[in-house]
Amino acid sequence: MKAQRRFGLALSWPRLTTVFLVDVAVLAIASHLPDAWQTGHAAWWAGVAVAALLTVAALVTFGGIPLVSAPVARVRNWYADPQALIAGCTPGIDHQRRFGRDVVGIREYEGQLVTVISVEAAPDVASGRHRQQAAAPGILPVDVVAATLRQFDVRLDGVDIVSVGFRRGPKASRGVESAVQDDFGAAGEQRPLDERRTWLVVRMDPQNNVAAVAARDSVAATLAAATERIAHDLDGRQCMARPLRAAEIEDVDDAVLAGLDPNLIRPYWRFLKHPDGFVTSFWVSPSDITAETMEELWFPDTDVTVVTVRLTPRRGGIDVSAFVRYHSDRRVRKSVWGGLNRLTGRQLGAVRASLPAPLPGPPLAMPSRTLSDDEHLTVPIDGSAPTPEYSLGPAGADR
Repeated sequence: MKAQRRFGLALSWPRLTTVFLVDVAVLAIASHLPDAWQTGHAAWWAGVAVAALLTVAALVTFGGIPLVSAPVARVRNWYADPQALIAGCTPGIDHQRRFGRDVVGIREYEGQLVTVISVEAAPDVASGRHRQQAAAPGILPVDVVAATLRQFDVRLDGVDIVSVGFRRGPKASRGVESAVQDDFGAAGEQRPLDERRTWLVVRMDPQNNVAAVAARDSVAATLAAATERIAHDLDGRQCMARPLRAAEIEDVDDAVLAGLDPNLIRPYWRFLKHPDGFVTSFWVSPSDITAETMEELWFPDTDVTVVTVRLTPRRGGIDVSAFVRYHSDRRVRKSVWGGLNRLTGRQLGAVRASLPAPLPGPPLAMPSRTLSDDEHLTVPIDGSAPTPEYSLGPAGADR
């Protein structure tokens, strides 16, 4: 994995247009200053300098945040309300549509809807002409999930693949380390993953599906039908998939929060602090979103690991992005996140984005890439994570 450069550019058309208009206004003001200021074109060049500084501050980003917005972002992050994490975790309802076989739990918040599908690795998959083509054991084919984002007249806002893993064994004496346990490449202190569970969070905005709702019994029936189809398409591909009821969605909230109490969280610029330690989120560079990377994200010996793969329909295709959250008793060392990118100033937003709750505001801003039609991206869903293997180089370095 390779992290992207800390400095970048924000070159969206609305931002460029706004910066251009502001620069024109600054130059216009400079040209209309009193004549005493116009000697030697001093006012004009001062206006040019101010316009240039504003342009750089507005277009150059550090850690994904424009320089001009950084002071405001720091203040907002410092005074952010952790209770906003669970604002969308409202009580759901159970709905069973006509001619439907499953009871689907649906959660609503500010007009946005969410359902959840549980995905588990199947120990054995029977073969036969009536059985769907199976993927490799213990993995979820992302292309199958992406294909379900467009279902006839139903338009889903996106599907999040959320995996949560726990390590409950005794911790190594040195606390949180990377997969490389020491300078000699020993991995003897690597704790195995005790449990890993995976869910699909299906998101829909009814306002984008007026025609689909009109052709069915209700909004709930529309989303329930789409959820059942996703579960049906996945079930049998070396995994078991089923929609969850409303009460089960609340259990997913607890699993994804992994013991976090919003009343006890203190947000910082690069991490969250809570009584049990630290919570740190990172996003994966789009070019690194591969099946191998999805496995490597589970290597660090942390208490809890939460991996989220986000699929969003965009511009006639499907965009994919990924981010990971680590819970540890100490601050995560650079050897763990060296190939990842910090979610600077967006740590609370990263936790909220993984929850099975509607997001009425704009989604968590994160670089993404288009998912190719012939791409075989997979996500591990079995209950254990592989232990990394290391070998020693001539100078005792890890290879």
